[in-house]
Amino acid sequence: MSKIDLINVFICAAMGPPGGGRNEVTPRFMRHFHAVSMVPFNDATLTRIFSTLMQTYLRDQEFTSDFFLMGNVMVDATLQVYKAAISNLLPTPAKSHYVFNLRDFSRVILGICLIKKEQVPNKQTFIRLWVHEVLRVFYDRLTDDSDRQWLVEYIKNSIETSFKEKVNAVFSHLLENSKDNVTEETFRSLIFGDFMDIDALLEDRNYDE
Repeated sequence: MSKIDLINVFICAAMGPPGGGRNEVTPRFMRHFHAVSMVPFNDATLTRIFSTLMQTYLRDQEFTSDFFLMGNVMVDATLQVYKAAISNLLPTPAKSHYVFNLRDFSRVILGICLIKKEQVPNKQTFIRLWVHEVLRVFYDRLTDDSDRQWLVEYIKNSIETSFKEKVNAVFSHLLENSKDNVTEETFRSLIFGDFMDIDALLEDRNYDE
């Protein structure tokens, strides 16, 4: 082997804490770097960040005041789902992709912000939109049936406790019989998208149920 001299090379690297498939970095390697770390955001900070995004969206779309309160509830409910996911849906050798971070939190909120006021006739539609975005970000990543069922039950509980709505009432249009209960299959039937306006320009497409 021949010696290689590296001159005027700047290396910038990023890493997460050990665990979930990530290993400890040796002190011998770390001695070449200036380590800069950031402590995790607390709940109040996360709520403030994403509530500001949500309130700006609602104001720009000229939603009524009732929806502003619901926007705050959505941010809090998303925070609880995110915290529950990182606590209960842990990565294993068979599920190494079960790694959730603030990008996932952000994707839920930004997904909600895709819809226009005209496509939200009532609060129940807004709740279904929230459920849809949570499913797309968290549920679609799950590969284990028990994990999927756990998330479905957690979402149903969030609808009742955070939004103060009956799950069956919110999803009544997807139930074949008024006496049926919302199940995982009901959630699978929930779809929002902009692919219905295939002839419209991308920026003119409506994100709709």
